[in-house]
Amino acid sequence: MKQKNIYAAPIQGWTDHVWRSAHAQVFGGIDAYFAPFMRVEHGKIRTRDIKDIDPQNNQGLRLVPQVLASRPDQMEQMLKVVEDFGYDEVNINLGCPHPPVVRKGYGLGMLMRPDALRQMMSLLSQFKSLRISLKLRLGWDDISQWKCILPLLEENPVEYIVMHYRTGIQQYKGEAMLEYIPATIESTKTPIVVNGDIESDERLRRLFAMHPQVAGGMIGRALVSNPALLSAEKAMIANYRTFHTLLYDQYCAELTGGNHQILSKMQSLWERMFLMLDNHRARKAIRKASSLSRYEQAVDELFESITSEPLLTMD
Repeated sequence: MKQKNIYAAPIQGWTDHVWRSAHAQVFGGIDAYFAPFMRVEHGKIRTRDIKDIDPQNNQGLRLVPQVLASRPDQMEQMLKVVEDFGYDEVNINLGCPHPPVVRKGYGLGMLMRPDALRQMMSLLSQFKSLRISLKLRLGWDDISQWKCILPLLEENPVEYIVMHYRTGIQQYKGEAMLEYIPATIESTKTPIVVNGDIESDERLRRLFAMHPQVAGGMIGRALVSNPALLSAEKAMIANYRTFHTLLYDQYCAELTGGNHQILSKMQSLWERMFLMLDNHRARKAIRKASSLSRYEQAVDELFESITSEPLLTMD
């Protein structure tokens, strides 16, 4: 079987440079991490987006910046930053299904604006140092809507498409329609990377075996839930604890809004993080902690309650 690339999906609020750096350091197993999208607000790229893709904050890993735009001028502004940072690849988000984003013509909303999409894509030839990939869904409410980009693939240099096999109206509910993988592969010569409901390394390998033509796979929420998903030999409490410590210490150093902001950030991560560690009482204490000292105590209790050292994996 031809070597397939495995990518970590961009998830707003989760897979920022702090998470990426900690994951690469402790677990790895990823060919490239995709950054949550950059966007332009009030004529400028958000400062936090620029900080997130700064190479100084992403050492020891391969990062693919992602951009979200609805106009050529926005796209040009962000691509220049990506290029100036020295990256050789960028991903264009045409798949974000968040309704406010779609209503404003961004993300998946671009598929309903083919003329605007064509104008925006025409800029790509100006950035010859950047390899281009697209992030897509099958459509908003029709699984064939993604095909509007097919003519553009003949006109623009697109390396591959990351296809999430849901529609926008599904959001993240229901099952991904992975049965449409063959149809998407047959529709274009552009390589396809599969995304959606890849919840284990075993399922990813099974998809590769069933569809040898795919270029790779992208894993998102399941990797946040279990950061050792692709490195079972590292799925030990000591590593989970080290991973958490790296996250906690870096957010304490970077977040400037005081203890409340740090606590809120860490508690939000625990909504999905380490779901295989099922000490419900300790997890509730983490969620209800009203101070950093109580949070630290609850985290210690959770890790210390898991006394077995064998590999811990999610079913």
